[in-house]
Amino acid sequence: MKRSILSLLCTVVFASMAVSMKADVLTLKDGREIKGEILSETPDSILIEYYVTPTIKDQKTYSRDEIVRIASIPADEKAFQSIWSLATPDTVLDTSFYDLLIDKKIPEFLGRFPYSKHLTELREDLRSLDEERSRVRRGDRRINGVWITAAQIAADPYQSGAKIKFSEMRELAGTKDTVGALQCYELLEKEFPGSVVMPDAITFAQIQIDQLQEKLSIAKTNFDIIDKRRQSALALAPADQAREIKDALQNEKVAATNAIASATADGSKFYPIFQNSKESMDALQALITAEKTRLTTLQKIPMSEGMAAAAQSAKSISEGKLKEAQDQLAQSQTLWPANIDNTRLKLQLDELAKSQAASTAAAAAEAKAAAAAPKKPAPSPTPVAPVKP
Repeated sequence: MKRSILSLLCTVVFASMAVSMKADVLTLKDGREIKGEILSETPDSILIEYYVTPTIKDQKTYSRDEIVRIASIPADEKAFQSIWSLATPDTVLDTSFYDLLIDKKIPEFLGRFPYSKHLTELREDLRSLDEERSRVRRGDRRINGVWITAAQIAADPYQSGAKIKFSEMRELAGTKDTVGALQCYELLEKEFPGSVVMPDAITFAQIQIDQLQEKLSIAKTNFDIIDKRRQSALALAPADQAREIKDALQNEKVAATNAIASATADGSKFYPIFQNSKESMDALQALITAEKTRLTTLQKIPMSEGMAAAAQSAKSISEGKLKEAQDQLAQSQTLWPANIDNTRLKLQLDELAKSQAASTAAAAAEAKAAAAAPKKPAPSPTPVAPVKP
């Protein structure tokens, strides 16, 4: 949508502002105003949901005897706010976002509120949404707020694929799926190790590693506390109950082992934290430690400097400056050998060298032919008639 819905950034601060601007308001006899959304009403009371803080909601029932005035916004305004707050994601890899609005939310609104002042606006939004969904169906993708056409993806599938995979990684991280984000990074590094997104992806992976370490540290601390309680329970339990507890613990270990095998079946190194399996947490800790060291080593590679040298080489090629382009490519290959652009630039340099060599050879042949050609005799001077006195 080009107008109200997709052009708006839905943030927590904005959401809290919207609540204060367009919300149901209960004015109480003690002077307080409760702003939020009325969920239900009875002859004796009103249940309202309101913001305790900009991010935390609560619900409370107020007796009508406590209320002086009720100011509620119309139902169509509430419904419109729920649609209006949905901003286009920065990354769009499929049509699910558009499907929800086009096939469900907007048609439902148009059907329920045929009198709403927002009808014209939403119909225009619906047309814009449909155009964007068609783009996605044709193969276009939106990456970090920028549309990439199917033709652009086909022209450079390597770099485009890397950008899409990195966007998937960021999307997973945004949903707090740290393990999913790290698994996505593994695929990115495996399939697109020389892509332009690698410097940022490595830094982002390090952030995810630190977050996973934090979660694991909490889980290990909790495990120690719980394990002490288990050992106490085993010591005090009768023999048959102790046997049952041990069997349950063994079953948990087997379940964790099977879950890890399932999670890593595709070759991934990372797996979720299993709270009741010390062995799996120790193995994950060893993986985190090793991966942090490896990523730190990778980050020391001057990838960004290598990309800059490659870009300069490409510029020199376009200007026909062979020697400068060769020097800059050599620098790029030294700084970051894995840069996929080095291969493309080498081919372009070979073509430029051949072209310039052919031009030089043609010019030399032409000069040689001109030098070998017989010289024409100079024309005889035209006699000048004597001037009569």
